[in-house]
Parts: sequence; C-alpha cells; structure tokens
Amino acid sequence: MTDEIKLRVDIISGKDLAPKDRNGFSDPVSMNNVHQTQVVPKSLNPQWDDWFEYNIALDNVPTAIHFTCWDKDMFGKDYMGEAHIALNDNWEAGHIGYNDPQNKPIHLPLQNLSKQNEVVTGYLVVKVGLIDLENQFLEAKEWRDIWKRIHRLKISGSPTASPSDYDQSVQGSRTDGTFKSSVDLLGLTFLEIVSAQDLPPEKNASRTGIDMDPFVVVSFSKQTFRTRVIPNSLNPLWKERLYFAVKNVESNYSVKFTVYDWDKITNNDLIATVSVPIQNLIQMASSSTLRPKDAEDDMTPITLDLELKTSQKYDVKPKLFIKTRFVPYNLLRIQFWHALSKVYDSDENGVLNYVELTTMLSSIGSSLSQSSIEKFFTSRGKNPRTDELTFDELAAGLEAHLRESEKSTNRPADNNGEELDNEHIIFIKDCPICKRPELGKLPETEIITHIAICASTDWASVDKFLVGDFVTESQAQRKWLARIITKVGYGGYKIGANNANIIVQDRTTGELVEEKMPTYIKLGIRLLYRGVKPSGIEGNSTRRLLESLSYKQGKKFDDPTSVRDIKPFIDFHKLNVDEILDPLNSFKNFNEFFYRKLKPGARKLDSPNNPRVLVSPADCRMMAFPTIDEATNIWIKGQNFSIETLLGDAVAAQTFTGGSLGIFRLAPQDYHRFHIPVNGILSEPKPIAGAYYTVNPMAIRSELDVYGENKRTISYINSQQFGNVAFVAIGAMMVGSIILTSKPRSEVKRFDEHGYFAFGGSTVILLFQKGKMKWDVDILANSEQALETLVRVGMGVGLAAS
Repeated sequence: MTDEIKLRVDIISGKDLAPKDRNGFSDPVSMNNVHQTQVVPKSLNPQWDDWFEYNIALDNVPTAIHFTCWDKDMFGKDYMGEAHIALNDNWEAGHIGYNDPQNKPIHLPLQNLSKQNEVVTGYLVVKVGLIDLENQFLEAKEWRDIWKRIHRLKISGSPTASPSDYDQSVQGSRTDGTFKSSVDLLGLTFLEIVSAQDLPPEKNASRTGIDMDPFVVVSFSKQTFRTRVIPNSLNPLWKERLYFAVKNVESNYSVKFTVYDWDKITNNDLIATVSVPIQNLIQMASSSTLRPKDAEDDMTPITLDLELKTSQKYDVKPKLFIKTRFVPYNLLRIQFWHALSKVYDSDENGVLNYVELTTMLSSIGSSLSQSSIEKFFTSRGKNPRTDELTFDELAAGLEAHLRESEKSTNRPADNNGEELDNEHIIFIKDCPICKRPELGKLPETEIITHIAICASTDWASVDKFLVGDFVTESQAQRKWLARIITKVGYGGYKIGANNANIIVQDRTTGELVEEKMPTYIKLGIRLLYRGVKPSGIEGNSTRRLLESLSYKQGKKFDDPTSVRDIKPFIDFHKLNVDEILDPLNSFKNFNEFFYRKLKPGARKLDSPNNPRVLVSPADCRMMAFPTIDEATNIWIKGQNFSIETLLGDAVAAQTFTGGSLGIFRLAPQDYHRFHIPVNGILSEPKPIAGAYYTVNPMAIRSELDVYGENKRTISYINSQQFGNVAFVAIGAMMVGSIILTSKPRSEVKRFDEHGYFAFGGSTVILLFQKGKMKWDVDILANSEQALETLVRVGMGVGLAAS
C-alpha cells in the first residue's frame, strides 16, 4: 500500500428531502467533517454531483463516513437529517475499488439523530471506493487483501514517512503506537529501502523475457511496511523511507526484509529474505547529537546479503541496500525542543529571550502562567527581562516541568477533549503534522513524543505550528484568545463583533460567510497585544520576532520544495483552479503560486466605459467610510492612528483632511495581485519600512496603530474624476515583500495591474479628498455595522461626486 491510496466519496444527490422553507422547498447542502457540497437552491431533490478524496493514513483508518444534510439560508441553517455508511459492512461483498464496475452508488436513508423535533425524510445517493493512483491495475482480490490487512492490524499511532520526501513513500502499519508509558520506548528507527541488486531472472509465462516485478516487505514486531512495485527489473531502485518506534521489550527482536515478485493473477512469489537483529541496526546507526537531524542526514548505509528461496536455480548473489538511523528516546524530545526553539530564535543567536519563549509556547497551546515561564529563567539564576536561555537550558527546563506535572496529573484534557484548569506546556486537539485526531486526550509527554516522532522525519515541519492555514486550532489557543477578547471588551459571536472567526458578507450572493482565522494570525494577535507599548523592550522584541518569522516564512516559500504545500492549500480553501492562468506544475515554489495570475475574463471590469466608477483594487474584504473620523469611531481603534503617520508626510496628509477612506483586506486564500482603482497619472512610489503586525480585524480594532506601524508602499494617482487618490499597500505578518509592477509617472487605467504581495494577509487603503467621491450604499451600510463586504477586483464600489 502506498501514499497514493485514497478514499473517494461521491455525494451524488438527495431524494425526497423534507421542505424547510415557506415556499415549500429547501436549499440543501450535505457535509461531513472534511467536505461540504455546494448549496442547491429551492430543491427537494438536489443534484450535487460532488466528490472528495481522503488520504488513507494508516494511523487513522476510517471505519465509517457520516453525512449531515442542512437547509442553508442567509442567516442560518435547518437540520434535515443524518446518514452514515459503515465501510466494513458496505464492502463485505468485496467491491472496494472505486473503478470496480460492481461498486454501485448506494442509497442512505436520512434519520433524525438530533434532539430537535424536526421532520426528516428522504435519502442520499453516494458512492464510496478506494483509488490507487500508482497501481491502477489492482484487482478486486488485492483491494480486499489490503483492506483486511489494514483492519487485521488495527492500525493506529505514528504515521509513516511524509510523501513529500519522495514521490512515493513506504507505507506501514502500527498496532499500538500509543504507548502506555513513555519509558516503554527505546527509540526511533529510520530506514530507507534504497535498492536491490542481482535478483534472479525469473522467466515470464511464454519464456521470452524476464518476469520480475519486485517489492519489499519490512516487518518488525507487529509493524509491517511495503514498498511500491518496480516493474520488470532485476536491479530495482526504490528510495523509499519508513520509520518505527522500538520498545524496550522489543530490543531482542529482528527486522525482516522480504523481496516478493508481484503477480497480477496468482499470489505474489517469495524471492529472497534476510533478517537483522534490531540491536545490530541500533549499534551501527545510533545518533548521539542533540542537534536535530534531517531525514537525509546521518543515515548509515548498509548492504544486506539476501537469501534466495531457491538458491540452486540461479547463479546470482542478490543484495539489498538500505540506510538506517536510530535516535534514542532520551534524545528525541530534546531534538524536538531544539528544532522548535530555532524557529522562534528571531536573531538566530542560539538563545531565546522571554518574548521569544512565550511566543513559542503559545504556538503549541501552552497555558503556562507568566510566573511559570519566568521560573525557567530564575531557576538558573537569570533575569527573564534581560537574560536569555540557551536551547539546552530551555529543553532541560521544559522536560523538568513535564516530570513535575506528571506527578500531579498526566492528562491535559478530560474525556471530552476539553482543557483542564491546571497549567500545561502543550495542548493541541489534532497533530499539525500527521493530522492524527484526539491528541488532546493523551498525557502531555505522549503528545510531545508523538509530535517529536512526526517531526523527526523532517524537522522543518515544526513550523506547521505557526503557519496553520491547514492545521486544527487548539483549545488552549482559543482560551488565551478569549482572554484577549475579554480584556478589550469584544462582543459575542454576531455580525460586526470581533469574533475569533470573522463573519463577512459576500456581495455577489448576499450570504454571510465565516472566515477561518489561521494559527499564525492568532499568534500575531497575541504578539500584537504584547507590543501595545512599542517603546518598551518587549515591543522591540515583538517587532524583531515578527520580522524574523516573516523572513523565515518567505524564505521557506521561495524554496523549490515548498511546491508540496500548493495542493493542500488549494484543497483547504477550495480554490477554483480553472481560473489560474499558468498550470499548477509550472510554479517553481509556493510563493509563485501565491501571487499567481488569473486567466483573462476570470475577473471583469464594471462599467468599462465609465471612468467615474471606482472599482475595487483587489479580491478582498472591504470597509468604506465617508470620513476618516467615522473610520476611527467604528473600525480603526489605534491610539496613534493618523493620516500623517500612515502616509509619512504631513503635507500630503493635509490634502486628505475631511476626506473618505476605504480599507481592502486580503486574506491568504485571495488572489494577491492588486490593481488600479481609478484612471489617472501614477506617481513615484514611496516605500516606508515598518513592523509586521497582523492586519486581521481584531488587530485593527486594538490600541496599536497597525497601519501606521507596518511596512507599506505609498503611491498617488492624479485622477481627473476623483482628484488626488492615495494608494497605500500595507504588508502584514508573513508578507515578505510588496512588489510593484506598474510604471511610475505614466498614465494608468482602472483594472491595470499595480503589483502583488508575497505570502500572507495584507491590505490596501485608498484615501480620497473631501467631496470627491461617494461609496456605494450597501457597502456603507455594512461598514456602519462593522461588517466587512467580500468583493472582487474590478467590481464597482463607488462613484465620483461630480
């Protein structure tokens, strides 16, 4: 079984659903925990023809799929019933492959499983099956064998190697990856199955050629792994990786390597085998350094002589080439703390100050109090306000705290996964690397051990705690965010409130849309409140840390290996790839994809023959205010905000006294090129260096002058219709650069490209002179309620006053 095996689910249609609206119809949508169909308006028999694919992870094999059907309206949704399909029961007949002609769509009756007194009728039509993108010729028998093997081993625990390491990775199974106690673990063994040489030249059925399609099965204790099949080769090259934990009770076991010849019709044939005591591998490949090693580093090459099943038949001496590395348990978590510390070491001096440490702990859901964090310093005779901790000192302190906390309690969460009141170093609901759910129910030491094992295949992956567009948020992070909300008097979950999740109105459909807040934005908000007094020592540290994190993220997404992040990003945000100009495989890194161009016609200019129409400069969430005073009363709460500070020019600021203001906020999933909003003559740009605070609405409504503090570039457009217009492009947390593509001192027209932002959220502010323009009424009405309006570039948002 390979990384390419996926569970495909087709949500085809609904039949005879219950009416929920006054018109006798419903607007049904079907969803589960990983996918949601589109809404079909005014229908009791919706035809969705939607589908999704789910990677089969051996540590989290699904046994059932649950569907919930809702009638979705602008201001809420009504329950229409639930259905589920048990995969084992459904596949009992053996038709598991999605492309199996005998795998037919099934009808799932909807049931009322809620406590609500709702009428539920009808059924869903769905189809479920497995797909192997590499071995598309798998027979029904092979699919049954795979499925039986998975469930016979009751796979759970740590995942296998990341598919990003190679095009294909060895897949494995674990029987009890969640250890009863951390002391049960001896260490972690990494193996790379590199190649084999001089395999026996088995003849095909017609005796006209060689029939050898080898693959390797690796077995240790109750864990089994299999490489992909290499067709027609006596010297196959796999270069596939796996890793497994070794317990103390398994220290006398052996690792067995078996080479099979894959056969489409009959059973696979045993070719050769070799067993190696695990102690031999440990002695040859133990790692003793505290420095985190990448998966490619420090692996010891080993050549194994294979023993043929029928040695008399062939005059060959087959060999198996592997690489291996062993990391003792006592070093595994230490290496993890070192790797995580390195991410937050903003000045890269090998030590962490108080702000850097607090930020690092926040990223993993820590609820340690200020006094507990200060104790890491004071226990070593250091001042938390002026001194710093080395990585070794910090790792030792964190491990000591874990040992102490284990004496009082070993569970950071209750049976419902909810956070307990006691302090803890880490709390996350799901693993941000392998996505394993319900980690919050494990003891803290086991959470860290699990994540350390996941991260140890690629220590760069520890930054997934920070860049979290595609990670699950922790309960602890919501808790500290709630403390911030309480501190500044934010309202509840309603329109215009400063919610943890932002609500905006889509101008095209009128629907209220909930915008998820990424982990790094939440982290930015915490840092922002730490930096409210910018002149202090902590304010300076916060600035340095945000700048460092933005620089590091920009560097990461400029790296060619970052292309692996493109597809998960598309899937998570459900981006429309059909409108992207260049093929996805043409992007050399994630950043190139991030500031992607769109196909002609993907966005259109409103009123192309009327230059009096002001158009949106970006795909964004916008606010508009007739006067700057109204903007500061309703939205911009920074104590020191002023147009003079924003523009960095007192004379230019006077031009816009009494004028109007528009705020156009780009979220990470948006098209990140910005365009000219009015016709006119473009000035030379004026760049202003600054900080990297988040421009999230919760940040803008804080005491800090985010717009006036952040890095920005200012241009002016002298427009015949709108007068002098200021165009301010503002970078934000994780935005590494603001690039202008327009030509200064030239005539520009509405919808012309002006530039783009690299990765992250960002904002454009437009300033207009007094009496020169009027915003559209619907946008003003939303802005009065502190509700952002979702608009697209080129969409008309206002008119020239005369």
